[in-house]
Amino acid sequence: MSNSFYHERYCLTKRQEEIIAPLLPEPKSTGRPGLDPLTVFNAILWMLSSGAPWRDLPPQFGNWNSIYHKFRQWCAQKVFENILKAMVADTDKYLLVQIDSTFCKVHQHAAGARKILGNQAIGVSRGGKNTKIHALVTENFQLIGLLLTGGHIHDSECATELLSKVNLEGKTVLGDKAFCSAHIRDFIQAQKAKVCIPDKVNSVIRHPFDRELYKARNVVERFFLRIKNYRHIATRYDKLLSCFENFIFLASIMIQI
Repeated sequence: MSNSFYHERYCLTKRQEEIIAPLLPEPKSTGRPGLDPLTVFNAILWMLSSGAPWRDLPPQFGNWNSIYHKFRQWCAQKVFENILKAMVADTDKYLLVQIDSTFCKVHQHAAGARKILGNQAIGVSRGGKNTKIHALVTENFQLIGLLLTGGHIHDSECATELLSKVNLEGKTVLGDKAFCSAHIRDFIQAQKAKVCIPDKVNSVIRHPFDRELYKARNVVERFFLRIKNYRHIATRYDKLLSCFENFIFLASIMIQI
Protein backbone atom coordinates (compact mmCIF):
# COMPACT_ATOMS: atom_id res chain seq x y z
CA MET A 1 0.00 0.00 0.00
CA SER A 2 1.34 3.45 -0.87
CA ASN A 3 2.24 5.81 1.95
CA SER A 4 -0.20 8.42 0.64
CA PHE A 5 -3.10 6.02 1.10
CA TYR A 6 -2.28 5.71 4.81
CA HIS A 7 -3.10 9.38 5.23
CA GLU A 8 -6.65 9.09 3.93
CA ARG A 9 -9.05 10.51 6.50
CA TYR A 10 -10.38 7.05 7.41
CA CYS A 11 -6.93 5.63 8.25
CA LEU A 12 -4.54 5.95 11.16
CA THR A 13 -2.13 8.85 11.27
CA LYS A 14 1.57 8.13 11.76
CA ARG A 15 1.31 9.11 15.43
CA GLN A 16 -1.65 6.75 15.94
CA GLU A 17 0.21 3.95 14.16
CA GLU A 18 3.05 4.28 16.67
CA ILE A 19 0.56 3.77 19.51
CA ILE A 20 -1.41 0.91 17.95
CA ALA A 21 1.34 -1.13 16.22
CA PRO A 22 2.89 -2.61 19.41
CA LEU A 23 -0.56 -3.75 20.60
CA LEU A 24 -1.46 -5.71 17.45
CA PRO A 25 -0.86 -9.46 17.00
CA GLU A 26 2.47 -10.40 15.40
CA PRO A 27 2.27 -11.36 11.71
CA LYS A 28 2.84 -14.97 10.72
CA SER A 29 6.50 -16.04 10.68
CA THR A 30 6.00 -19.36 8.83
CA GLY A 31 4.02 -20.58 5.83
CA ARG A 32 2.35 -18.23 3.39
CA PRO A 33 2.96 -14.54 4.15
CA GLY A 34 0.22 -13.21 6.41
CA LEU A 35 -1.60 -9.90 6.15
CA ASP A 36 0.17 -6.87 7.54
CA PRO A 37 -1.53 -6.10 10.92
CA LEU A 38 -1.51 -2.32 10.37
CA THR A 39 -3.05 -2.72 6.93
CA VAL A 40 -5.77 -4.93 8.42
CA PHE A 41 -6.39 -2.45 11.23
CA ASN A 42 -6.68 0.43 8.74
CA ALA A 43 -9.09 -1.60 6.61
CA ILE A 44 -11.32 -2.34 9.61
CA LEU A 45 -11.13 1.31 10.64
CA TRP A 46 -12.23 2.27 7.11
CA MET A 47 -15.23 -0.01 7.52
CA LEU A 48 -16.04 1.50 10.92
CA SER A 49 -15.88 5.05 9.58
CA SER A 50 -17.66 4.58 6.27
CA GLY A 51 -20.44 2.16 7.21
CA ALA A 52 -19.98 0.50 3.81
CA PRO A 53 -20.55 -3.20 3.05
CA TRP A 54 -17.43 -5.38 3.27
CA ARG A 55 -17.50 -5.97 -0.48
CA ASP A 56 -16.98 -2.22 -1.02
CA LEU A 57 -13.65 -2.20 0.83
CA PRO A 58 -11.11 -0.34 -1.40
CA PRO A 59 -8.78 -2.77 -3.23
CA GLN A 60 -5.73 -0.95 -1.83
CA PHE A 61 -6.33 -2.82 1.44
CA GLY A 62 -6.32 -6.23 -0.25
CA ASN A 63 -9.02 -8.83 -0.73
CA TRP A 64 -12.13 -7.86 1.26
CA ASN A 65 -12.90 -11.47 2.19
CA SER A 66 -9.41 -12.00 3.64
CA ILE A 67 -9.75 -8.81 5.70
CA TYR A 68 -13.18 -9.87 6.94
CA HIS A 69 -11.91 -13.29 8.05
CA LYS A 70 -8.97 -11.64 9.81
CA PHE A 71 -11.45 -9.31 11.55
CA ARG A 72 -13.50 -12.30 12.74
CA GLN A 73 -10.29 -13.95 13.94
CA TRP A 74 -9.32 -10.84 15.90
CA CYS A 75 -12.82 -10.71 17.40
CA ALA A 76 -12.42 -14.29 18.66
CA GLN A 77 -8.98 -13.44 20.06
CA LYS A 78 -10.39 -10.30 21.78
CA VAL A 79 -7.74 -8.14 20.13
CA PHE A 80 -9.76 -4.90 20.25
CA GLU A 81 -11.02 -5.53 23.77
CA ASN A 82 -7.47 -6.21 25.01
CA ILE A 83 -6.13 -3.04 23.36
CA LEU A 84 -8.86 -1.05 25.11
CA LYS A 85 -8.08 -2.69 28.46
CA ALA A 86 -4.40 -1.87 28.03
CA MET A 87 -5.32 1.79 27.72
CA VAL A 88 -7.15 1.82 31.06
CA ALA A 89 -4.94 -0.65 32.93
CA ASP A 90 -4.36 1.73 35.88
CA THR A 91 -7.74 1.83 37.64
CA ASP A 92 -6.46 4.32 40.23
CA LYS A 93 -6.45 7.07 37.60
CA TYR A 94 -10.25 7.39 37.49
CA LEU A 95 -12.68 8.11 40.31
CA LEU A 96 -16.03 8.30 38.52
CA VAL A 97 -17.98 5.50 36.83
CA GLN A 98 -20.82 6.74 34.65
CA ILE A 99 -23.54 4.35 33.53
CA ASP A 100 -26.00 4.97 30.71
CA SER A 101 -27.32 3.53 27.45
CA THR A 102 -28.13 4.57 23.90
CA PHE A 103 -30.14 3.14 21.02
CA CYS A 104 -28.74 2.13 17.64
CA LYS A 105 -31.09 1.65 14.72
CA VAL A 106 -30.75 -1.80 13.18
CA HIS A 107 -30.44 -1.79 9.38
CA GLN A 108 -32.47 -4.36 7.48
CA HIS A 109 -29.22 -6.05 6.36
CA ALA A 110 -28.44 -6.89 10.00
CA ALA A 111 -31.32 -9.34 10.15
CA GLY A 112 -30.98 -12.99 9.23
CA ALA A 113 -28.33 -14.42 11.56
CA ARG A 114 -28.73 -18.16 12.03
CA LYS A 115 -30.80 -19.00 15.10
CA ILE A 116 -28.24 -21.61 16.14
CA LEU A 117 -25.88 -18.70 16.91
CA GLY A 118 -28.21 -17.48 19.65
CA ASN A 119 -29.51 -14.06 20.61
CA GLN A 120 -27.99 -11.23 18.57
CA ALA A 121 -29.36 -8.39 20.76
CA ILE A 122 -31.92 -7.09 18.29
CA GLY A 123 -35.20 -6.02 19.85
CA VAL A 124 -38.33 -4.20 18.77
CA SER A 125 -39.32 -0.95 20.45
CA ARG A 126 -41.44 2.03 19.41
CA GLY A 127 -38.72 3.08 17.00
CA GLY A 128 -38.62 -0.29 15.26
CA LYS A 129 -35.71 -2.74 15.46
CA ASN A 130 -32.96 -1.48 17.75
CA THR A 131 -29.88 -2.58 19.62
CA LYS A 132 -29.16 -0.91 22.93
CA ILE A 133 -25.61 -0.09 24.01
CA HIS A 134 -25.20 -0.12 27.80
CA ALA A 135 -21.86 1.37 28.83
CA LEU A 136 -19.68 2.24 31.80
CA VAL A 137 -17.44 5.23 31.11
CA THR A 138 -14.81 7.03 33.19
CA GLU A 139 -14.43 10.80 33.44
CA ASN A 140 -11.73 10.50 30.73
CA PHE A 141 -14.09 9.03 28.10
CA GLN A 142 -12.66 5.54 28.66
CA LEU A 143 -15.00 2.60 28.10
CA ILE A 144 -14.59 0.15 31.00
CA GLY A 145 -17.78 -1.89 30.69
CA LEU A 146 -20.05 -2.83 27.78
CA LEU A 147 -23.28 -4.79 27.42
CA LEU A 148 -25.51 -5.06 24.36
CA THR A 149 -29.22 -5.90 24.52
CA GLY A 150 -32.32 -5.55 22.43
CA GLY A 151 -33.81 -2.07 22.31
CA HIS A 152 -36.81 -3.11 24.42
CA ILE A 153 -34.70 -3.89 27.52
CA HIS A 154 -34.94 -1.26 30.27
CA ASP A 155 -31.68 0.13 31.66
CA SER A 156 -32.37 -1.09 35.20
CA GLU A 157 -32.78 -4.74 34.10
CA CYS A 158 -29.10 -5.20 33.30
CA ALA A 159 -27.48 -2.51 35.47
CA THR A 160 -26.06 -4.85 38.11
CA GLU A 161 -24.71 -7.24 35.45
CA LEU A 162 -22.94 -4.34 33.78
CA LEU A 163 -21.61 -2.85 37.03
CA SER A 164 -20.23 -6.23 38.09
CA LYS A 165 -17.76 -6.09 35.17
CA VAL A 166 -15.54 -3.57 36.99
CA ASN A 167 -14.10 -3.00 40.45
CA LEU A 168 -16.18 -0.21 41.98
CA GLU A 169 -14.40 0.04 45.32
CA GLY A 170 -13.59 3.65 46.14
CA LYS A 171 -15.37 4.98 43.04
CA THR A 172 -18.51 7.07 42.63
CA VAL A 173 -21.23 5.78 40.30
CA LEU A 174 -23.20 8.39 38.37
CA GLY A 175 -26.48 7.49 36.68
CA ASP A 176 -29.79 9.04 35.73
CA LYS A 177 -33.20 8.32 37.26
CA ALA A 178 -33.51 5.03 35.36
CA PHE A 179 -31.02 3.57 37.88
CA CYS A 180 -32.60 4.86 41.09
CA SER A 181 -34.09 1.53 42.21
CA ALA A 182 -33.19 0.16 45.64
CA HIS A 183 -31.52 -3.03 44.40
CA ILE A 184 -29.12 -1.05 42.18
CA ARG A 185 -28.23 1.33 45.04
CA ASP A 186 -27.71 -1.61 47.39
CA PHE A 187 -25.47 -3.36 44.85
CA ILE A 188 -23.27 -0.28 44.38
CA GLN A 189 -22.94 0.32 48.11
CA ALA A 190 -22.12 -3.36 48.67
CA GLN A 191 -19.15 -2.85 46.34
CA LYS A 192 -17.92 -0.05 48.66
CA ALA A 193 -18.73 2.64 46.11
CA LYS A 194 -20.66 5.89 46.44
CA VAL A 195 -23.97 6.55 44.67
CA CYS A 196 -24.79 9.74 42.79
CA ILE A 197 -28.21 9.00 41.30
CA PRO A 198 -31.24 11.31 41.58
CA ASP A 199 -34.52 10.00 42.96
CA LYS A 200 -37.63 9.85 40.84
CA VAL A 201 -40.29 12.44 41.58
CA ASN A 202 -42.60 9.82 43.12
CA SER A 203 -39.91 8.14 45.26
CA VAL A 204 -41.05 7.65 48.85
CA ILE A 205 -37.54 7.42 50.30
CA ARG A 206 -35.30 10.37 49.49
CA HIS A 207 -31.54 9.81 49.22
CA PRO A 208 -28.71 12.35 49.55
CA PHE A 209 -27.72 13.66 46.13
CA ASP A 210 -24.72 15.73 45.04
CA ARG A 211 -26.14 17.95 42.30
CA GLU A 212 -22.77 19.50 41.41
CA LEU A 213 -21.04 16.14 41.03
CA TYR A 214 -23.94 14.88 38.91
CA LYS A 215 -23.10 17.50 36.28
CA ALA A 216 -20.05 15.39 35.37
CA ARG A 217 -22.41 12.78 33.91
CA ASN A 218 -22.35 14.71 30.63
CA VAL A 219 -19.21 12.75 29.75
CA VAL A 220 -21.08 9.51 29.05
CA GLU A 221 -23.51 11.36 26.77
CA ARG A 222 -20.57 12.91 24.91
CA PHE A 223 -18.94 9.47 24.71
CA PHE A 224 -21.99 8.10 22.87
CA LEU A 225 -21.94 11.12 20.58
CA ARG A 226 -18.28 10.50 19.72
CA ILE A 227 -18.61 6.79 18.94
CA LYS A 228 -21.73 7.47 16.86
CA ASN A 229 -19.67 9.75 14.66
CA TYR A 230 -18.55 6.43 13.19
CA ARG A 231 -21.29 5.39 10.78
CA HIS A 232 -20.92 1.68 11.58
CA ILE A 233 -22.01 2.46 15.17
CA ALA A 234 -24.72 5.05 14.45
CA THR A 235 -26.52 2.33 12.47
CA ARG A 236 -25.99 -1.36 13.10
CA TYR A 237 -25.24 -3.26 9.89
CA ASP A 238 -23.74 -6.42 11.47
CA LYS A 239 -25.74 -9.61 11.68
CA LEU A 240 -23.48 -10.96 14.43
CA LEU A 241 -23.43 -9.40 17.87
CA SER A 242 -19.71 -10.12 18.30
CA CYS A 243 -18.86 -8.09 15.19
CA PHE A 244 -20.92 -5.08 16.30
CA GLU A 245 -19.46 -5.29 19.80
CA ASN A 246 -15.89 -5.23 18.46
CA PHE A 247 -16.64 -2.26 16.24
CA ILE A 248 -17.73 -0.45 19.43
CA PHE A 249 -14.44 -1.43 21.08
CA LEU A 250 -12.58 -0.06 18.05
CA ALA A 251 -14.50 3.22 18.13
CA SER A 252 -13.72 3.51 21.85
CA ILE A 253 -10.02 2.99 21.11
CA MET A 254 -10.03 5.66 18.43
CA ILE A 255 -11.49 8.36 20.66
CA GLN A 256 -8.64 7.67 23.11
CA ILE A 257 -5.87 8.23 20.59
